[in-house]
Amino acid sequence: MSKVKIQGNASGTGVLTLTAPNTSTDRTITLPDTTGTLLDENSSVPAANLTGTVADARFPATLPAVSGANLTNLPSKGKNLIINGAMRVQQRGTASVTSGYFVDRFTLGGCSASAVLTSSTPTEFPTAISVSATSGNPIITQKIESENCQHLSGQTVIVSFYAKNISNATTLYTSLATAGGVDSWGSSTTISEQNLGSLSGSWVKYTASWTVPAGGLNGLGLNILCAGTGTFTMGVTGVQLEVGDTATDFEHRSFGEELALCQRYFERFAKVSSETVICLAQGTSSTLVFGRLPFSTEKRVEPSGSVSSAGHIQVLTGAASAWNTPTGVSINAGNKKCMRLGISGLSGMQAGGCHEVRINDSNGYIDFDAEL
Repeated sequence: MSKVKIQGNASGTGVLTLTAPNTSTDRTITLPDTTGTLLDENSSVPAANLTGTVADARFPATLPAVSGANLTNLPSKGKNLIINGAMRVQQRGTASVTSGYFVDRFTLGGCSASAVLTSSTPTEFPTAISVSATSGNPIITQKIESENCQHLSGQTVIVSFYAKNISNATTLYTSLATAGGVDSWGSSTTISEQNLGSLSGSWVKYTASWTVPAGGLNGLGLNILCAGTGTFTMGVTGVQLEVGDTATDFEHRSFGEELALCQRYFERFAKVSSETVICLAQGTSSTLVFGRLPFSTEKRVEPSGSVSSAGHIQVLTGAASAWNTPTGVSINAGNKKCMRLGISGLSGMQAGGCHEVRINDSNGYIDFDAEL
């Protein structure tokens, strides 16, 4: 027969009292066949022991309140102020540019070449970009809309990104600037430029932080740049700017969500199949139709529009049911949700008739630009 032994502590002077409950029913407490310490209300249980299923009846009808201070290391939705930081959205294509927009939301400057990388990238990021130069400092920039900066005055923000010396790139820098006016970049003020040291031949995660001044409410501009010798090339991906002084894990958004965020600033309609009908148009005569083209996402401001070539557009005639190529396309009378197309130099259109409009060339597109 096993025995129960209660052993005192030689160093203690207090008295341990075991108090029976107020009950008229016999109760049995079965001790576990193990060595250990009984838990009290302040004890913690190792996470490895929290397995299995807990019966619903063991939970009270109303759960106790949990302090928000104890909810740490949880993913934060929308924490990344950078759009397309993983470089996945490329509405303008992947052809090399030396200045201007490249992958969505990022502009380049001072480059001799650029490329989209889809191999030898960090494990977490299947896409990166590279910038090359023969002198100076190739710069990768993203401007952040003022509407997304209204909570940042006086706040610390931290950038994190992966960078790599692909060839002859030596020193890495980053800077943060404020716009001279609300979403106006005719002038800007650099908060500070930081030297992040020598670039490694492997992908390395770099960080830098700033305190945002009141001028940051006008909008922020993040720059990533490098120096090098000869013809030098740097790779970059996984760009994140967030509130706080500690860089957290990158916020991976779905491709659809990232695309919609990009389309607030730029949207391209292009041929994706043999029947890429983009809108309907009403004929006003045999040679002219007008159509209203709605955007996938409401734009930041009324955008400017451009077409690759009138010859890349076709309009379906009425009775003959044949596609007709115009000699002119105008884009006007728009707002943040749609724009009007005026398509002229046609034949066989019907006044008052309804006609399909399509992009008929693999190189054809209609762009709408509301970038900063």
